[in-house]
Amino acid sequence: MPKVTRKGQVTIPDQIRSILSIRVGDEVIFEIDEANVVLKKKSASIENLKKYVGFLAHLNGKKSNDIIDDLRGEADDFGP
Repeated sequence: MPKVTRKGQVTIPDQIRSILSIRVGDEVIFEIDEANVVLKKKSASIENLKKYVGFLAHLNGKKSNDIIDDLRGEADDFGP
């Protein structure tokens, strides 16, 4: 049975993480239901995606091959 650390942290057992499909970096929610606490995996929302809107706008109109070539640089950039 997991124990609470001095920082108030608890390890979620493998079986529970598997059932809820909780992966590293996922957010969870604790809800109080009468005298019980319910752990839920936070579902993705549009709010999570809004911070990325327009992030690649500077690439608008470029072809994917041109973008890849720009990222790779010139062949002689890597030496002989």
